Amino acid sequence: MMEAVFFFLGMGFSFLVYCISIRPLRQSPVRKFLFFVLTFIGITGTLFLFGVLAAHFLRKLGIHVD
Repeated sequence: MMEAVFFFLGMGFSFLVYCISIRPLRQSPVRKFLFFVLTFIGITGTLFLFGVLAAHFLRKLGIHVD
């Protein structure tokens, strides 16, 4: 459950970065798409990995996070 929360937070933040930073750029649509894909994978993946590691650590401590 905790992993899913961080995954969706990462997706939301990725779309926020797209709307604020990438969309207004004066670049070709292909380049904007490439920027979006790379930032989407990077941000979402990083936050998902953080959620997985945090959930694993909390479970190891005996704290139920589901």
